[in-house]
Order: sequence, then C-alpha cells, then structure tokens
Amino acid sequence: MSLANLINVLEKQLIIHEQLYNLAVKKTDLLKKDDVNQLMQLLKEEQKYVMQLENAEKERIKAAACFLEREDDLTISACIEKAENEDKERLKNLKEKLTNVLANLKNANFVNQQLALQALQVVNLTLDLFMPEEASPNYTNPNQESKQSKRRSWFDSKI
Repeated sequence: MSLANLINVLEKQLIIHEQLYNLAVKKTDLLKKDDVNQLMQLLKEEQKYVMQLENAEKERIKAAACFLEREDDLTISACIEKAENEDKERLKNLKEKLTNVLANLKNANFVNQQLALQALQVVNLTLDLFMPEEASPNYTNPNQESKQSKRRSWFDSKI
C-alpha cells in the first residue's frame, strides 16, 4: 500500500514539474514579447503550482518514510533498492522522467533569468540616458567625501 502511495505521489510530482516547465516556456515567450501583464498572470499561476509541489513533496517524504521504514535517506534511489520486480522498474522510469523534466526546467529558468537581467539592463541604461549624473563644475579633493547628496531629478531646478 505504501509503495503504491509513493508511486502516485511521484507521478503527481512529475505532472506538476511538467506543468511548471510548460509555464517556463510560456514565460520565455512573454519575456521576449515584453508583455508584463501576461507575465504577472503567469507568475501567479506558477505560484499555485509551486505550492502544490511543496505539498506533494511533504506527501512524498511521508510515503517514502513509510515504505522504507526509516526517517533518513528518503531518496527515490533508496526506494528503488528496496522495491521489487515491476515496481522497481516503475520507480526507475519515474526517476528518469523526473530527472529529465527537472533538467529541462532548470535550463528554461536559466534562460528566463538571463532575459530578465537583460531587460533590467535596458531599463537602467534608458534611465541613465534620461538622467545622467551631473559632474561637479568645481574642483573637489578626491580624498574628501562630498557633503552633497547625489540625487537625480527629472527637473533641472533649485528650490
């Protein structure tokens, strides 16, 4: 009974990871299109899957502890060693699928991270073009700290 429960939980985790991967691919397209509204909706949806995954991981730990009859080393590999016959093959197959999906998800998230960083660099560059730092017209001693705060303003005025 506990092995069947463990296999069901692992299949559930596999489905959630596949859904997260599909969202990551959609996120890549949205980052390329610069569609912030759709991206925000996608992030909310992604957060739901992350919560489901956290709950499924707790279930997996309980099921693995019940199957292995211990509280440490609750890995899929340890479960494979204890399992027999077709259950062993089923666990090996699930482990391989999970490993592949996680690798794909990791790569997609890396690409998304790079795209987001590039978008931030463009925003910072644009802000720097609109509001360049003012150079002081007077000589200042390089060893002495400036007493004026360097703040940017959209308007060139004094109060």
